[in-house]
Amino acid sequence: MCEPTTIAMVAMAAGTAVSAKASYDQGQVAKQVASNNATMAEYAAQDAQRRGEEEAAAIQRKGAALKSAQRVSLASKGLDLGYGTAADLQDQTDFFTQSDVATTRTNARREAWTMRARGEQLLAQGKADALNGMYGAAGSLLGGAGQVSDKWYTYSKGR
Repeated sequence: MCEPTTIAMVAMAAGTAVSAKASYDQGQVAKQVASNNATMAEYAAQDAQRRGEEEAAAIQRKGAALKSAQRVSLASKGLDLGYGTAADLQDQTDFFTQSDVATTRTNARREAWTMRARGEQLLAQGKADALNGMYGAAGSLLGGAGQVSDKWYTYSKGR
């Protein structure tokens, strides 16, 4: 039959192994969660770009409708659409429409960039968490090995 000291050493070694495995698994889970969150950040970036393009198209449609209404109004007053104030008004409408479109696209690109940068940060954090899990596992194994060897040494001297 096993002696109580031997049983204690085996239990200590088993506990050390379980603790090491838990540390490692915790790091791996954190890494996977970070990877999943980075994927979601990429989806959000793609959505931001899509929404930006949709908004830019809507602005272009509104600008074209405004310009058409201006042209009808100006022509109904007998103004030459290609000259003077009528032409200037249409040019300003085109300019501000394109300016709004460019601003919308720039904002969408910035939002997408922010989401992608966040995704990269999440991946880096996940890798660091996985590495910390491995270091924690190694620390548990080394600490447990030290405790078991100390018990073994003490036990061996007493025999």
